Amino acid sequence: MRLVDVARQALLLTLTLSLPTLAASLAAGVVAGLGASAARLYDPLVTAVPRQLAVAAVLALSGATGAALLVRFTSELWAAIPTLVR
Repeated sequence: MRLVDVARQALLLTLTLSLPTLAASLAAGVVAGLGASAARLYDPLVTAVPRQLAVAAVLALSGATGAALLVRFTSELWAAIPTLVR
């Protein structure tokens, strides 16, 4: 395992862990924003609360899987340190 491989795996893991949360936040924000503009409600809480609920739901549903991926990557990284240092 080379350092470039570790960096690539870290970036892919970051993308894997953050993409569902960001996509849910984007979708909830767009839907809430369209609904708020159709109802002519211009309070920022109208779009913030659905986004926070969507992010909380995604984290509740995929948190265990994300934590398992992160633990596996970290343990592989610790195991690879001797080969990376030489």
